Amino acid sequence: MKSSVPYMINLHVLTMICDLTWAVVLLPLFFMPVIGAHASGILVWFTVNPTILIWLAFASLGGICAGIVSLFENRHQIIVTNSWFVMKRKWTRRIFWTIFYTVTINFGLPEVLTIPADQESLKVEVFEKYPCIPLLFLDNTTALIQKDASLFNPHMYLTCLVLGSQVLFYCSHITWSLLPRNNPSMSSGTRKMLTSFFISMCIQVGIPVVVIYIPNIYWNVSITFDLYSQELNNISIVLFTLHGTSSSIATMFLYEPYRKYTKSLILYSLLRFHEPSAIPTVVSISGSNLRRTII
Repeated sequence: MKSSVPYMINLHVLTMICDLTWAVVLLPLFFMPVIGAHASGILVWFTVNPTILIWLAFASLGGICAGIVSLFENRHQIIVTNSWFVMKRKWTRRIFWTIFYTVTINFGLPEVLTIPADQESLKVEVFEKYPCIPLLFLDNTTALIQKDASLFNPHMYLTCLVLGSQVLFYCSHITWSLLPRNNPSMSSGTRKMLTSFFISMCIQVGIPVVVIYIPNIYWNVSITFDLYSQELNNISIVLFTLHGTSSSIATMFLYEPYRKYTKSLILYSLLRFHEPSAIPTVVSISGSNLRRTII
C-alpha cells in the first residue's frame, strides 16, 4: 500500500517528536488532581517560561492526533471512491489539512492563554491543601496550568469527542465500503488485501492510543474526584511515554517485512546465529518426466 507510506511515516515522525518532547525535552512530573506539572527536561536549562513548556506538551499531542486522523482519511479517500465526504481536489485537501494541523497543534491555547498569573501564591495555597505533594512542587520549574478543572475538563472532553468522531466516521465508512454488497465491482482479491491492511492499520494505531488513554483515564478520575496519589501519577507518566514503543512493537508484529528484518537483525546480526543458506537445485525436464537433482 504505497499510497499510505507517506502518511505512516508522518505518524511515526510525529510520534517520535512527542516521545522526545515528553521524555527528554520536558520530562514532566504531574501532581494530579492539581492541574500542574514539574519540568525536569533539558529545555529548563534554557527557559522556565510556563507558556513555552505547556504549549510544547500540548502541541506534541496535537501533532499525533492530526497524524492519526490524516492516516485514516487517506485510506478513506482511496477505498471510498464515490461519496460527498471524499476530498478529491488537491487544493481542497491542502487547505483543509493546513487548517486542521494548525488548529490541532495549537489545541492547548485555551490553557496556555489562561495560565494563572500569580504562580507563587497559588502554589502555596495548593501545597496547604495537599501537604503530601513533593517539595519540588514549589520550584520555579513547576507550573500550575489551571487553578481548577472548570476549563480543562470540558476542553479535553470536547477535543477527544471531535477527534474521536472523525476517526470513527472514517473507519465506519471504510468498513461499509469494503462489504461485498456495497461495492460489488471490487474484486475479491483486492477486497481481501485492502481489508487485511486496514485491520493491521487499526491495530497498529489502536494499541498506542489505548496506552495513551489509560493514564488519561486516571488523570480524569483524579481531577474529578479529587484523588491524590503520587505513585499513580508517576506510573501514569511512564505508561504515557510508552506509546511510541508500543507502536513500534505493533508494527514489527503486524507487517511481514518488519518481522523478517527484525528476526534477521536479532538472530543473525546480534546473537550471531548461523544463517541457513539456500539449497540450490537443478531441474531437468526430459519428455514427460520431471527429475530434480539436489546439489
